Amino acid sequence: MRLGDLNRASELVESELQQSLDRGSSAETWNLSLAHAEILRLRGHTEEALEYLADCEASLSSASEDIVSLAGLKMNRGYCLGHLGRYPAAHALLNEAERLARDAGLLELQCEVHQRQAMIFYLQQDYVSSDRIFRLILDASARLGGWYFRANALWGIGKNLMIQKHYLEAMPWLEDSLTHFESVGARLSMATVWSELAVCHLGLGDDRKSLELLEKSLDENRKAGTKHNYLVGLANIGNVYLHREDYLRAIDYYRRALDLAREIKDPVSIQKWSYNMRLAYARLRESVDRLDSKTA
Repeated sequence: MRLGDLNRASELVESELQQSLDRGSSAETWNLSLAHAEILRLRGHTEEALEYLADCEASLSSASEDIVSLAGLKMNRGYCLGHLGRYPAAHALLNEAERLARDAGLLELQCEVHQRQAMIFYLQQDYVSSDRIFRLILDASARLGGWYFRANALWGIGKNLMIQKHYLEAMPWLEDSLTHFESVGARLSMATVWSELAVCHLGLGDDRKSLELLEKSLDENRKAGTKHNYLVGLANIGNVYLHREDYLRAIDYYRRALDLAREIKDPVSIQKWSYNMRLAYARLRESVDRLDSKTA
């Protein structure tokens, strides 16, 4: 899962889940069920993931005695709710999961929860809170060791700088995270960083480099079936064409992104890319009016 090979991860989870059910291993079944729900969410089936988690909770009552399982349930449910725009309920569940992990001294699980808290704050445009939590993860990563949390924390800090248009400041953080992801071949994470770097390059005026990175990122997400990341890639390519004043092509990419956003019921993307499409239409009308005035 951490390496981003969703197709392989899905096959393994399905196979192991059936075997664990046959063996009657509730703890193993629970962990695999959480992994299955996460794959569903990554592929854009967030409401289905929530329903699946509710079914799991009802059938695996023994999990209430297992801190890791209980925190995992709350973490996954909270993250799904956050992606559906249900922020108060999302934060409540994520705060409970973080408290359970902290009280049990489970630093790795606590960092997993923190990553999701930081991303929900990002979706709410609370970049100060998001940055603060990613920096907590960065500090903890020194104690945990390995590449995963450090790379994600570096990426998150860069992402928050990028969205606030601090492009030059963001790029070293993003490039540092990319080095870690590349070292283990985490292709989906690499694709995500390419997309963030593309936004920086476009903001600095290099639309050619931006488009090159976005097309690479889009191809990885298409192969993995990660619909949210794919639609963001489509919309960001729309931004490149908006920058180039190729408004019809920009509108086409925004429309494709919006269709996917509505399919997966992503309220943040629907709002954001609807605005950009209206902007592209407005600029198209302005360009037509200028042409009309010149020929009048």
